[in-house]
Amino acid sequence: MSRAEKKNYLWSMHLDLNAILHSWPSGKQALLVNFLLKRHEGPSHQLILGVLRSMIRESAGLQTMSRLFNLMHSICYEVQLHKANVARRALDGGDAEGKSPKGRAPDAKRIASQGYLVVSQLDMCQEVFRKVLADGKMGGRRVLPYVIEYARGASRHFLKVTAELNQLMIDLLLEDNRYVELHQYLQYHVLQDSKDFALQLISLQNQYEPAYQLGLDMLYRLSAFTEMMKVLLDHDQVLEALQLVPHTSAVFQEKGLEPADFLNVAVKIKRSSIFFTCYRFFQARNQALRSSPVFLPDDRCDRFVRIYEKNFRTRPETKQILDLELEAPPAMA
Repeated sequence: MSRAEKKNYLWSMHLDLNAILHSWPSGKQALLVNFLLKRHEGPSHQLILGVLRSMIRESAGLQTMSRLFNLMHSICYEVQLHKANVARRALDGGDAEGKSPKGRAPDAKRIASQGYLVVSQLDMCQEVFRKVLADGKMGGRRVLPYVIEYARGASRHFLKVTAELNQLMIDLLLEDNRYVELHQYLQYHVLQDSKDFALQLISLQNQYEPAYQLGLDMLYRLSAFTEMMKVLLDHDQVLEALQLVPHTSAVFQEKGLEPADFLNVAVKIKRSSIFFTCYRFFQARNQALRSSPVFLPDDRCDRFVRIYEKNFRTRPETKQILDLELEAPPAMA
């Protein structure tokens, strides 16, 4: 018995998507993408990506591409919403497809009924934008508007811009030295925060001065205080680094952020007030952690203790203050 007989029909019809692709009118590629997005059979997914590459190479209008991008983003958003609904119903004690105790989620099977293919941000980055750039026929300046419009569409549909898409935008902007535009995209949240991006911005200080502060602000938003302190220390901003965390923080046990590292920079700056403040900061840390302000041999601070004793303990104007602090009664537990 043939396969068709087992399924109780005599014959079946299949669409030849490649033939449709080659016979489609050249000026109506946007409709072709819409058509292919509704087809699951055959090589539809790869054909969509190929048509999108062709449209970008032919410098299709940004408005036309924006409509296609919005359609693809809306599909991704619906998939994301569907997954969230399924997860919520599972937590509520209902099954993924049936009713939950709190009632059926609205339109739970909408994705399956629409039958659209999903074109992810990874697909667009690897199979469309980067392949167009790899051809060498279009420079980054011409591809960038499409990438930016695609990212904006993702934000409008409440989709998080992926790290790969974010990095692609950054690479294209920096490749063309478009620092002011990069600054603007950061302000309008088109570009997403990341530690690597923040450090990349900081390294651009000589080319674009505001990039240093942009990078520091990004590290602060990410609560990446360890990386931020290392950057500040590298730029001789000792007191600014000490203000980021309390003196009892474990960050001062990390390599490159030990008390000796801070005191060494404070000495290099050659400003007595900075050295004094830094030294007293770590004395307070020792007091809080060890019940004594004294540095231990493992702290590698013998040199700084001698500098402190020579320059501050013997001066009348500081000796009186220090003696009063040493004679103060211990705090009540």
